[in-house]
Amino acid sequence: MRIVQVISSSATSGAERHVYSLSRLLCQRGHHVEVVCPPSGWLANDLQKAGIAVHTFDMKGVGWLRTTGFLARRLRHDFDVVHTHLTRATYFGAVAGLLTNVPAVASVHIANHDQIYKRMAMRKNRLVAVSNYVRGMLHGRGIPDRFIDTVYNGTDFVEFDPSPPESVKAEFGIDRSHRIVGLVGRISREKGHLLMVEAMSDVMREHKDVHLMLVGRIEPTFEEEFNEAVDRAGVRERLVMTGVRQDVPRLLDGFEMTAMPSHRETFGIAAIEAMARSRPVVASRIGGLPEVVRHGQTGLLIDLRPDELRNALSYLLENEREAKEMGALGRRLVEEKFTLGHMASRLESVYRKAMGLTD
Repeated sequence: MRIVQVISSSATSGAERHVYSLSRLLCQRGHHVEVVCPPSGWLANDLQKAGIAVHTFDMKGVGWLRTTGFLARRLRHDFDVVHTHLTRATYFGAVAGLLTNVPAVASVHIANHDQIYKRMAMRKNRLVAVSNYVRGMLHGRGIPDRFIDTVYNGTDFVEFDPSPPESVKAEFGIDRSHRIVGLVGRISREKGHLLMVEAMSDVMREHKDVHLMLVGRIEPTFEEEFNEAVDRAGVRERLVMTGVRQDVPRLLDGFEMTAMPSHRETFGIAAIEAMARSRPVVASRIGGLPEVVRHGQTGLLIDLRPDELRNALSYLLENEREAKEMGALGRRLVEEKFTLGHMASRLESVYRKAMGLTD
């Protein structure tokens, strides 16, 4: 198939990483893929290094017309489908697809109320929900279910060789006999970091060998509030903030477990990444997370309260054998359901459906 991927952001979040991994994998599976994305950021550069054709546009203001015009002209060169990611990109794909009669597939990575997704539900177009939670949200907004496919995101973290936990501890000056609880993701109120530091205050008092490691960038507007919460909780001495890292699988191998006390989560890529490294996950009963984390099997699900988070973390720290069993089961679940190969196969099926090759 000949496929154009369109994304309107080049940040370091899940949707952008998804486009990078998907584009490479589709090329490896014999398809021709081109990507349209903004010029700034890491995505265009890394895709070009991978040998994938990239077209960059400033997608705001006048760039809206330029991007749509280019995309329409490009689709006329015998492309089979245009696959969009994020709302602005979906506008480009919907208009260009309508002008060229090329079917558009739109992945819905985040929860929003934009009308473009409802307008996309026509002809052979498809909407891809990253979880059944998102699928239900779209259906609840009046989009007929026959236009929606659920395709879970995948991870390649199962493919990396194991790393010794001691190397992570040595890098950050943590005693090799101590334990690390991790949280991977953008440091923000939405991801539950205030709840995390509050819960860890009690956990650290009960377990003198436990450290908290936060992996990801901190939102500038959240930094002052977060630092005040850290000082109030008294966890500064055993808190490590790594910033954005390229060796997340290695860091996960140094953790005892990860936490995702998110207030909003349409899927939870960080959960399957941790499970791929055989780590149990403590996650909130929010959005798509219960579809990924199986309570009592691959981790523990909690309500968004400090005492619930504290109790779940302490339970896994005090029951190491059960925690390891959860981690092992989590890895098997990822291998069976959440690999990049599974994701690509499902999306190929969606593309064929949009092309009218299957029902």
